[in-house]
Amino acid sequence: MREVSLSRERMAWTAVVVALATSASWLAAISVALAAKQAGVVSPEVVVAGRALVRVAWLLLRHAVPAALLAVLVAGVVALAWVRRNEEMAHRGAHHA
Repeated sequence: MREVSLSRERMAWTAVVVALATSASWLAAISVALAAKQAGVVSPEVVVAGRALVRVAWLLLRHAVPAALLAVLVAGVVALAWVRRNEEMAHRGAHHA
């Protein structure tokens, strides 16, 4: 298997692991919140604080998403250019050998 295809496969698996870890952390947070609510552990102050944290997170997310999307786009373009450069160098090396 060529090094370029291995690199792409590693990047794909890394993306899968990150997505699964993110999903698992959200599910764990929801499970903890539901368990605390059912056990009666949650007090009104905790609910107010939780709502405030969720509002702050939402505001940050709303303002950060355009910059994050731009950062992801730029990172993708840079990664694509890097992969193409490596492919060209590997291709040139194969012709000279």
